[in-house]
Amino acid sequence: MNVCFVTRAMPAHGRGGMEDHALALAAGVAARGHSVTVVTTGHDRLEVERRDGVEIRYLRGTPPRSYSRAWRRRSTEEVLRLHAERRFDVLHSQSIGAYDLLRRGLHRRAQLPAVVTFHGTPYDEVVSRLHLIRFAPLSLRTLEDVAGVGWWAGQYVLFYRATAAAADAVIATSDQQEELIRRIFRVAPERLHRVYNGMDLGLFAPGAGGAELRRTLGIAPETPVLLCVARFVRDKGLDQVIEALPAVAAALPDVLLLLVGDGEQRGRLERLARRRGVAGRVRFTGFVPLDQLPAYFDLCDLFVNATIRRNGYDLTMLEAMACGKVVVSSDVGSTPTLIRDGVDGLLVPVGNPRALAERVVAALRSPERLREMGRRAREKARSGFDLDAMVEGTLGVYEAVRGVHARP
Repeated sequence: MNVCFVTRAMPAHGRGGMEDHALALAAGVAARGHSVTVVTTGHDRLEVERRDGVEIRYLRGTPPRSYSRAWRRRSTEEVLRLHAERRFDVLHSQSIGAYDLLRRGLHRRAQLPAVVTFHGTPYDEVVSRLHLIRFAPLSLRTLEDVAGVGWWAGQYVLFYRATAAAADAVIATSDQQEELIRRIFRVAPERLHRVYNGMDLGLFAPGAGGAELRRTLGIAPETPVLLCVARFVRDKGLDQVIEALPAVAAALPDVLLLLVGDGEQRGRLERLARRRGVAGRVRFTGFVPLDQLPAYFDLCDLFVNATIRRNGYDLTMLEAMACGKVVVSSDVGSTPTLIRDGVDGLLVPVGNPRALAERVVAALRSPERLREMGRRAREKARSGFDLDAMVEGTLGVYEAVRGVHARP
């Protein structure tokens, strides 16, 4: 097959879940012998690059990572130009990347079947803004959150609904997203497909150097370690973890929290740790490259994901599970697709540091149960959420729509 991806962001624009997912999926499709072209937003240094068997075209004159008016016009022109030259078998839009082309029905005129993957919806964004209003510290940003509720409602009306209606197939990335898309976009069952987000878990396995990293960082073997890996932004819930830490430290005085990552909220998180009297129990590592992350997962006793954002499950949870670690996560969005509470992970109410502390303490006090849950977590991650499963599921959707617009 000859496949065209349309996405607003790729890894060259910067690290992020959408960027990593787009490249991993495109490269996985290419590795199976298919031709893949990616059309994405502009870059200050790149116009065309080949990476992992994929041709990536950055559209000059379009703002990076933005669904701008220039992007809508230029991406439509570029896809149709390339299609006339290369005859794509399938167009795959990541979220509303190909909105303008789909809304105008140009894919039908060009006999180009179109697939859309929604990694989240305006409903998820509205709920996330409401969570920020409720759980994040009151600030001027709260006014932005209030305005964001209305803005995302407008995005649903203006862009998302039309994209879903025009697509020949829609991919949902979790059980919860499948139900939500069916309900809010009225997508017929025969057009709606479920393909779990997955990733290349080859790097992530037990015994990835955690003991050595403990020695390097000066952490004693018996010290219980909680790990968070995230961008330091408001909706990742890192402040919820720090708020829970005094109660955890009261029960387990030697506990250490490792915060891996960086971002705009770092200063505020450092001040919060000092105010709560746990600055000595929190260590900020800064940014850690992907190839070094397995050792951090390997050294921890629990991986904590206290996000207050409603979206697809964070891929860092998959990485931790592949390393045989138990994830304690907010029960929000698509997380229950990945974690069955008490079986292969632990779920807590969103925005509830007290409940988070209680689950963490109980888990750390039951090492045998923790190991068994970690074993099941690894089995789940590697059996249903790896890159191969995602690629094969996506190719199945491509086959289902091929020829849908062919002339008789």
